[in-house]
Amino acid sequence: MKKATRSVLGKFITSTPPIGGEIKVEAEDFYVEEIAKIDVGSGDYAIIKVKKMNWDTLRFANVLASRLKISKKRISFAGTKDKRALTVQYFSVYKVGENELNLKFKDAEVEFVGYSRKALELGDLVGNKFKIVVRNCKNGELFSKTLNELKEKGTPNYFGLQRFGVLRYVTHEVGKLLLQKNYEEAFWTYVAKPFEGEDEKVKKIREDLWNTRDPRVGLRELPKHLSYERSLLQKLREGKSELEALLSLPRNLKIMFIHAYQSYIFNRLLSDRIKDFGNLKEIYRWDYACYLTRENSYFTFKDFSLVDWNFSRVKRLIAERFAALALPLVGYDTKLEGWNKKAKEILSEDNLDLKSFKNEIKEFSSPGSLRAADMIIEITGITFSNCTFSFYLPKGCYGTVLLREFLKKDVA
Repeated sequence: MKKATRSVLGKFITSTPPIGGEIKVEAEDFYVEEIAKIDVGSGDYAIIKVKKMNWDTLRFANVLASRLKISKKRISFAGTKDKRALTVQYFSVYKVGENELNLKFKDAEVEFVGYSRKALELGDLVGNKFKIVVRNCKNGELFSKTLNELKEKGTPNYFGLQRFGVLRYVTHEVGKLLLQKNYEEAFWTYVAKPFEGEDEKVKKIREDLWNTRDPRVGLRELPKHLSYERSLLQKLREGKSELEALLSLPRNLKIMFIHAYQSYIFNRLLSDRIKDFGNLKEIYRWDYACYLTRENSYFTFKDFSLVDWNFSRVKRLIAERFAALALPLVGYDTKLEGWNKKAKEILSEDNLDLKSFKNEIKEFSSPGSLRAADMIIEITGITFSNCTFSFYLPKGCYGTVLLREFLKKDVA
């Protein structure tokens, strides 16, 4: 487990000792609330606000579709949330009446917000508010020392462990294999590769399946809740190839594999940046920057640009904390200059290059984009009292990654 987590997350930027303690001892210890971008008035999309505990986003959407007797394709959301948490998030549901949404769920409350002309899509967020209890931690000056160091050096905006899977952090490995067009190995890595930390009984079944590569083993032994794995194995039993089976997965899951690998490369780059410079505030002409904007009274990251001729202005904005260094999420359209050429070296270790991200299968392709390397902790309004962290983060930033600098360990 530890070896795997070190491979997807990177170097700490702070040098302070850990404050100790554990998160998510109870689900209600981890509260996260979406600040969504919603235009309510009229339209075909019902917007609901859901407060839920011990529900992951996809499972709730699936159960909601089943209760409404509609296709899962008619339900969408702006962001995914963890299962072991108390979460508030929004869903859009296509062409249902308000009365139909008067549903009761165990550990979930549904509130009708109104109708909109457009469905919610991933990314339709400004950010998230967090309130996280750390059980048995050390209060006191350690928090202040770590916070001051983060303000001085910048706060690493790593992708969190959740990006790489649930219990088994193999999603980026599947993405790498898909980019290599090694579809057979990608299939078996997703379905069967064992991973430390998973339930021992399930892990043993995966080991047998990994060694035998016999779909009958998985279909006979894997528990029913591993529905995607079972579905893929059934496709093989029906005579489909590994690639044909993978293409039967939902579109958002297929895209997630490539995104996870991009996230892995980003985390490697960000860790190397910290090693090379010791902070995230130094910037050069061949770097990229992103800028803060205010939406719904909250700050979020919006525009990205090459620093180049704008160097003096960007340097000043970074000093004033209205801008931050950005690093590439590599893809076939990514331009890598200066220090960012390190991404090519990392890709080459996996026998890949930027052209590898252009695949005839759309879901296994990506043009690439940019991401803030620094969360800009100054805008979070972070407070700490009685072992409880309260703060706001722009969309795409992980609360667990911020806490990681205080706990000095990987948390999901």
